[in-house]
Amino acid sequence: MAQNSATNMITAKTALADIAGISARLVERLNAFELRTAGDVVRHFPMRHERKLAERTILETQHEVADEQAVIRIRGTVATVRVRRGRATMVEATLEDDSSSARLVWFNAGWMRDKIHPGDTGVAEGRAKVRNGFLELGNPRWIPDHVPGETMAQRAESGSAPTNAPTNAPTNAPTNAPTNTTKNSPTNAPNIPRINPPLLDITHDQLRAIYPASEQLLSSEIENVVAKVLESVCAAIEDPLPIAFRQERGLIALADAYRLYHQARDEDDVAAARKRLAFDELFLLQLGVMMRRAQLRSRTRALPLKLEPKINKHIRSRIPFVLTPEQDRVIGEIVADMGQPVAMNRLLQGDVGSGKTAVAVYAMLLAVAHGFQAALVAPTELLAEQHYAVLGAMLKGSQVRIAFITGSNTSAERRERVAGLATGKFDIAIGTHALLEGGVAFRNLAVAVIDEQHRFGVKQRAAIRQKGQGELPVVPHTLVMTATPIPRTLAITLYGDLDTSVLRGAPPGRTSIITRVVSPEKAPEVYSYLRTRLERGEQAYVVVPAVEESDLGLKDVANHLRYLQEGPWKGLKLAGMHGAMARDERDATMNAFRAGTVQALVATIVIEVGVDVSNASVMVVEHAERFGLAQLHQLRGRVGRGSTQSLCVFLGESTTDDGKQRLEAIGNTDDGFVIAETDLRIRGPGEVFGSRQSGLPPFQIADLATDGELLRVAREDAQAWIANDAELAAPSVAALKNKLWITYGKALGLGDVG
Repeated sequence: MAQNSATNMITAKTALADIAGISARLVERLNAFELRTAGDVVRHFPMRHERKLAERTILETQHEVADEQAVIRIRGTVATVRVRRGRATMVEATLEDDSSSARLVWFNAGWMRDKIHPGDTGVAEGRAKVRNGFLELGNPRWIPDHVPGETMAQRAESGSAPTNAPTNAPTNAPTNAPTNTTKNSPTNAPNIPRINPPLLDITHDQLRAIYPASEQLLSSEIENVVAKVLESVCAAIEDPLPIAFRQERGLIALADAYRLYHQARDEDDVAAARKRLAFDELFLLQLGVMMRRAQLRSRTRALPLKLEPKINKHIRSRIPFVLTPEQDRVIGEIVADMGQPVAMNRLLQGDVGSGKTAVAVYAMLLAVAHGFQAALVAPTELLAEQHYAVLGAMLKGSQVRIAFITGSNTSAERRERVAGLATGKFDIAIGTHALLEGGVAFRNLAVAVIDEQHRFGVKQRAAIRQKGQGELPVVPHTLVMTATPIPRTLAITLYGDLDTSVLRGAPPGRTSIITRVVSPEKAPEVYSYLRTRLERGEQAYVVVPAVEESDLGLKDVANHLRYLQEGPWKGLKLAGMHGAMARDERDATMNAFRAGTVQALVATIVIEVGVDVSNASVMVVEHAERFGLAQLHQLRGRVGRGSTQSLCVFLGESTTDDGKQRLEAIGNTDDGFVIAETDLRIRGPGEVFGSRQSGLPPFQIADLATDGELLRVAREDAQAWIANDAELAAPSVAALKNKLWITYGKALGLGDVG
């Protein structure tokens, strides 16, 4: 294996196998962790930083041990050692100094039996707590002053050097003394070479970087490799941000950010490094989003659809209720966009039941009034059916023709409807993903509405735009809607290329919803009370998590329906529904529920969106702890659509902190915008929408739950940069443009917009 003889020859592209001092065995384990080059290692950021205290007496440490996350060091003499055998071996030792004594405990650690003996002197290092008045360290790192038969050189190499000299002991004991040691663990595999962690000054408090690692690859080993390559790699980093811009924003140089994040001296170092690294991630994405937005506006053309008073009056006559001031305001924003020769790209946010559908219908009818076509794409067949029914009722008796296209169409139905869209026989198309398929073409599509945008990605939006290129070389105006509000930072990140309209409040006639979170033990009382409401003519949804019986012990549609029919709701008219049912059977069930011949519907989350039955005023959600917060809020939105006081009961209890927070949040507020921010804080952005599905960028440092202000600044800066140089053509930003193209060029379709 060829190796560099000097660290200054190391570059970001240097293979770890070519770096002196890294064994072949370690290279193999690093490679298995997707760390193959020096650059990979430098970009492998710490997941946290631990505070490591300078060596103190046992008594001093006991008085200062309030911070259980800090790593402490105490020196002393081993007074006693005790080995307890059982299902797992536990080793206990008492360490004494002139001030006091401390208890050292190693769990499942038979390997420590021969490592520590009465009379040994040395340093114990790890996290500590005070138990029964005594300082206790769990699974500490033990660094003896002397190992029999070991030379000074061997002691220095192994990390057991005396503590009056720098030591290379790692900070967190679990890393070097696993609590779940097995015969296959690194600890019991002396034939696997280990790189010792870097030398540390133990006379001052310090921070230690803790890296994402594994049983096979320790954080301390990664730390040591970082120390070998960091300076050489950082010396070659080209900072993509101009000095003046960095100074104005209070950002340190990029190379310094890498240095400090890996080898921080204190919390200020971590904060400064993190700010720069997080800003770069957010700024780069916003640059891409703003460039895409500019390219869309400059390279695509749309049909300007002006709103004349006669058209406005005609459209409103088809909507069976008076629009709210909020709906009128949002319609005004949409109409202003659609009147331009530049394609509208607008995100419509609104809470459950805020009246988004009526706004979308208005936009589609504006296109039809001008003699063009409109389309509405929904993520599920049930939601598409709901839109089809609502729009069909609104347009009954008119000359507007609607095509319903989903995957369940027969071959004959599909051929007839697809042909009708191409010839202009149909004015409006409503359907699922089937509308986006290559075989579907429109004669003159002018408006496209995408419902529940978070279930579609950039590619789907691009696909619907291409449907407008029939007889006319234009793209349709596009309106995307969300089922529930999106946290502000997520909206900026995922849909930053779209203008945003926010619809607040609810249409007149809607009632507030009383929400109760109830222990499952009280379910009989809940169902007994709800029976009285059903007997008064109200209707109910009962939501269960499973379609069929399973080993998980969760309530399923068939068995829970039977329980209610034979028990608390005996004699009432009940039905079950789930997504696996045949469409005809599901349609018949929903029609019966809408007509009132079914009093209660036992269903899965198939009813989460798209179901609108004004007489349904009661909902019960079984195993509520199994559902996400946004899901619970969306389910609750199925009631409260009429004038009767509605009630939603969540039957559930959780043993996890996240589950408890979800149930507490859903019980405390019915504001979807508050729910959205709470959900983001609990789960994080990747879980709220699903990174792979939504196209959420893979941030390493930035956190959308906490970096809202930094994102705002990054967005404003990106807007200003693109307004001044839409293609980033200036030579001074060549490095930045190159990084943008590599990171987001393909994902955002930069330079390929149409």
